[in-house]
Amino acid sequence: MSYHKLSLFFLYTLTVLITLYLAGYGWEYYSLPMHERARHELHEEWKPTGFIGQGAGIIGSAFMVVLLLYSLRKRWRPMQQGWGDIRYWLNYHIWMGITGPVLVIFHTTFKFGGIVAVSFWSMVAVALSGVLGRYLYLQIPRSLSGEELSATELAELEERTRRHFSSEVSGNPKALQILERFIEENTAHSGGLMNWLTRDLTATLRYRALRRRLQHEAGLTSHDAKHLVDLAKRRALLDRRIAFLATARKLLHHWHVFHKPFAIIMLVIMVVHIAVAISLGYTWIF
Repeated sequence: MSYHKLSLFFLYTLTVLITLYLAGYGWEYYSLPMHERARHELHEEWKPTGFIGQGAGIIGSAFMVVLLLYSLRKRWRPMQQGWGDIRYWLNYHIWMGITGPVLVIFHTTFKFGGIVAVSFWSMVAVALSGVLGRYLYLQIPRSLSGEELSATELAELEERTRRHFSSEVSGNPKALQILERFIEENTAHSGGLMNWLTRDLTATLRYRALRRRLQHEAGLTSHDAKHLVDLAKRRALLDRRIAFLATARKLLHHWHVFHKPFAIIMLVIMVVHIAVAISLGYTWIF
């Protein structure tokens, strides 16, 4: 496992553990009606202005600000060279975009009202749309550095993939027939975003069924069937991405139009909220 994957595994594990701790330990407090919370033993520490409640808000808000560095890294020319792989930046951007809102939710103690509610629901919209944006980003073929492939590079990749696939399967006509049919079906039925999502969510089941079929009908061993299924998976995914490249680009453009306004609203209200909290002495930091 690479350092990058290991770090992401650690970070997401940390997010899950913190979430489970806050939800589990504070469940009795969070489940109380608002008028009864002041008498609970956790109130002083877990309320929005308490050490834990406000601490969660501060860290979560910091994440929501730091993740903006990804946009700077992507657009500001001095940061486009020598600042690391853009794909890694995106992965950490997504982690902060998930963990930040989770911590902010605990900061609110699940009470949403007034203008802060606008910021909160904007934050939820940003987080959920971020997951969709990541999915759309992956639908566009890219190089190892994360840059979108040119038409020439895409044609070369497609040719290499097809040639490698053909050389691996050519010795078994029955397996070739099964796999070609499978690839055709998986490309032809991908007519829109919902179909993409549905087929990707059920991909594991379909690939398992394909593997069993290769074993039973083409006489392949489990290992050989798995190898050919992996090749077919890569080719089918590439064929789909090429066939619907224009659609993916268009959807990603519309996603940016939706994503950015909510991010701006969230950040502006968050800054106002923090400024008011500091000015009124509601924070233990200042």
